[in-house]
Amino acid sequence: MFPSLILGVVLFLAIPGPTLCCAQQDSRGHANELRDAATLLQNRQFPAAMETYQKILQADPHNEKATLGLAAAYFGVYNYDQTRRLLREAATAHPGSAAALVELGKLDIHLLHYEDAIVELKRAVRRNPGFAAAHEQLGVAYQAKGDEENAIAQFNEAIRLAPGSGSTHYFRGSLYADRNDNERAYQDAKAAYHLEPNTQTQELLAKTALHENKCDEAIGLLQPLAGSEAVDPADLYLLSRAYKCAGQDQRAQEVQEEYEKRSQSAQESKTHKMQADHLATEAGELARKNQLSPALDLLSQALAEDPENGPALALSAKIDFSRGKISEAHQSIGAALRADPYNPDYLYVLGKVLVKQGELSLALDAFHKITVVNPREADAYFEISEIYLHNGDRARAISALRSAVKYSPDDPDYRKALSQIETSNRKSH
Repeated sequence: MFPSLILGVVLFLAIPGPTLCCAQQDSRGHANELRDAATLLQNRQFPAAMETYQKILQADPHNEKATLGLAAAYFGVYNYDQTRRLLREAATAHPGSAAALVELGKLDIHLLHYEDAIVELKRAVRRNPGFAAAHEQLGVAYQAKGDEENAIAQFNEAIRLAPGSGSTHYFRGSLYADRNDNERAYQDAKAAYHLEPNTQTQELLAKTALHENKCDEAIGLLQPLAGSEAVDPADLYLLSRAYKCAGQDQRAQEVQEEYEKRSQSAQESKTHKMQADHLATEAGELARKNQLSPALDLLSQALAEDPENGPALALSAKIDFSRGKISEAHQSIGAALRADPYNPDYLYVLGKVLVKQGELSLALDAFHKITVVNPREADAYFEISEIYLHNGDRARAISALRSAVKYSPDDPDYRKALSQIETSNRKSH
């Protein structure tokens, strides 16, 4: 699937996709590992993907595909700083390739930094004027800024260079639909769906078919989507209109009622989540002031609003941990991680809980996972050093402490701990 469009924002996606495919071919015998890493990335197994890409880069530091893939994995765990750092390095290391610059543009679009995206994507076009993905994403950035004429010009050039690109037909068709240029929108939507059939292209084709009074075609496209348990209420709304267009008024009314019910439910869920997030934030402020009982009251309210609210569950776990309720803390942080499995803060709490329960091997796994998704997390390295020291592995303990000091050089506790263990180690030899 091409990069998803949510509220006009293109989500970063480096594997598999046109940008990565056009990265400089420098795999040199790493084809199998790259394929394995790409599969892990597609399956959202981000830490495993990171470790696979890192192994490739240890053997082949200038492998552009591995660097782009690693950047995509960091994006998947919301580590945008590390994503940007890797893409900058790749853009510098491969001056003949525009791939990293295009991914930087996608990242800036995702972060709503449209001016920055345009700068990066223009650089990409200058590096490689024949790179269709650079023109496509530049068109997306222009469209996000409201510059429709430049957006159309870039989409046209991208399609001239790569007429078989479903994503570019989709983006251009969406723009035509927004401009009520229904015939052109329909033709692009039809091409996009033919080239790359997926939910997004199916929805766009249904919408544009309806605008062109192709009622039966719209119904045929929307019925399978409406039958899904996780149907988007907007699809039900379109299907209701399509039935009305086809003269099936009773069916249109039934689907309209289902749309209203689903839409109300979705809005209520959104409201409950927002309220729970707000209550969790307030509870966090109270907890920082050591007002734990009032904080727990707010967290109880938050979880009543949204029982799967990650921030509320994580804070509950922290408070339970501080009060010695280790089993309850484990249960809460486990629930938080089910919703957000690679959140470094949640993983840290899990690690501390596991240490308290004597599960040092599992705790080490949790802290190690933190350093995979965020290599600059000094606290995790410190906890790892403590476990290694407990296990009698002084060499690994020292290595972990050095990493803690490297990423948090002003922390006196880390520097003191490293000095003590290095001094002790010298004396023992």
